[in-house]
Amino acid sequence: MQQQGWRTYLYDAEQPYTPVASVTGKGESRQVWYYHTDVTGTPQEVTAADGTLVWAGYIRGFGENAADISNSGAYFHQPLRLPGQYFDDETGLHYNLFRYYAPECGRFVSQDPIGLRGGINLYQYAPNPIRWIDPLGLDYTTWQIHSPGYGDVVQKGLHFYAPGGVELSVRPDNKGGITFTNAIPNEAGSPKVTKAIALAKEHFEKDVRFRNDILNKENEAVQSVLDHAKRETGSLRDLANGRSREFRDIARNVERHNTRGGCV
Repeated sequence: MQQQGWRTYLYDAEQPYTPVASVTGKGESRQVWYYHTDVTGTPQEVTAADGTLVWAGYIRGFGENAADISNSGAYFHQPLRLPGQYFDDETGLHYNLFRYYAPECGRFVSQDPIGLRGGINLYQYAPNPIRWIDPLGLDYTTWQIHSPGYGDVVQKGLHFYAPGGVELSVRPDNKGGITFTNAIPNEAGSPKVTKAIALAKEHFEKDVRFRNDILNKENEAVQSVLDHAKRETGSLRDLANGRSREFRDIARNVERHNTRGGCV
């Protein structure tokens, strides 16, 4: 069942690096193949219109495909791997737009083009491939709230990258609204941080998807922090409990904003 010629991929409107289907052929020979992905948008299975499984891959944590499986009895070409990556048959590497990725070692083969703004490890894919994606081979997605790992979220709160690689934290303000602060203390007061905060406030007002992402990650963060707080003592427990209260304040204020009505 190897498909020749052009193939058109269709992606989720809310998660633009998550494939939902591909179309091959034209006219009466046109066929639609449906993608089934994991939480990151990585394909796990492909089925035909009648539900027949035509491809299943065993994709390891950092993107290596350990096995191709087909119940159709024929080969089905499925080159999509981690979000934004396309398997290159000649090199065995994954094309990731701005650079190539080596799945067997979970690293890019060249340095990050944006330098240290992407982190101190210039070859790293992502800290946790179950919670993070790097679809361009550059940086974590702009305006995407980072999935809350315990240590990170206790120190920074809910945080994300604004344009320019500036990492900001989400905070409740004293007027029942939302504000933003720099997540990296030694960058306080720099012009790029001031500009990023202004952009974040504007984006928060205009984009309901950004607000809803804050709400979703807030719920995850509260559970993570409270679970860990039970095992902490003294100042660490106080810090975790304080952060959980902050997350609830953030959720209340975002929900209030959504109820008032904001731009979509």
